[in-house]
Amino acid sequence: DNMKIKLFIILLFSLFCTGCHSYTELNDISIVSVIGIDYQNDKYHLVVNVIDGSLDDKEIEKQITTFHSEQSSLEEAFHDVYLKSSKKLYLSHLDLLVLTENAVQEKFVEVIDNFLENNEYRNNFNIVLLKDTNIKEFMQENMQAEDINQLIKTNERETGFSAIRDFETILKELLIDKNSYLPTISYPNQELTLKGFTLIKNYQVYQELSLKESILLNLLQNKIQKAYLNETNILESQTLITTNKNHIAIRFLMTIQEDNRFEEKTKENIKQFLNKFYEDDYDILKLTEKIRKNDYRYYQNTDLLLQKLKFDFTFKIKEKETYLQRGAIYETK
Repeated sequence: DNMKIKLFIILLFSLFCTGCHSYTELNDISIVSVIGIDYQNDKYHLVVNVIDGSLDDKEIEKQITTFHSEQSSLEEAFHDVYLKSSKKLYLSHLDLLVLTENAVQEKFVEVIDNFLENNEYRNNFNIVLLKDTNIKEFMQENMQAEDINQLIKTNERETGFSAIRDFETILKELLIDKNSYLPTISYPNQELTLKGFTLIKNYQVYQELSLKESILLNLLQNKIQKAYLNETNILESQTLITTNKNHIAIRFLMTIQEDNRFEEKTKENIKQFLNKFYEDDYDILKLTEKIRKNDYRYYQNTDLLLQKLKFDFTFKIKEKETYLQRGAIYETK
């Protein structure tokens, strides 16, 4: 019995200590929410937005603090920010990395290496490219990761203009052929605006897609839930891609609101879209990797594979009746 009492006292004491420890930690850390990186005049411009947590009547009050540093290396910039913060910077809750076009163009490999080498980060933070906007001014608007991520998520779901892209997904794509793509935003007149996707080729900025081209890419990547394309509302969509040597079969299963020669127009859009990139030796759909997995011998023995691709498109379209169309069955002739 005495032993049980001792164990109970030790357990109770440890619980109280844990509570005190958590309280101390919360007041001694700053949670890094957004990191912005630009590269200008041989210097990294690093901006870090942190959320300071403090306990008051058992509720957490949040206040965003912005730190800025300009250094010749990214490591030096981060160390400079650490020196300016009176609290430990907690990195594992990073939600968003904002890169300028110049940071990607000049230093994308170095930026990726920095995040890979620091094991405090989780690999599921999202990445966006910031265009035509000063990174410091943008971050000082107390821009929250939640606002930007929600803008992209909403448009991914409702318009097909964009899609959430996290660090791990982008890294996997870059390891295949050094190519990937990033959702793009801008901030004209202090208004957060979505611009579609920016393509990455050999770790550099390759091309910015229009909003329509971004929809086509999402459609081909099977990431369309809803969209408006060729004067037609897409209500549901599924895309299946199969490869047989250089023959690429792409099948679209869709529910649409109205037709408006939708299949004819969309098929022509997709042909032009794919030919534009494959003629430039840019594998926008990672078809080389699909062929390699399905037929390694053919992959090994075929030169200039992307130039030899032949596409076959099949549409299975269901046109959804509108309320007025359903009502028409009650009309008398």
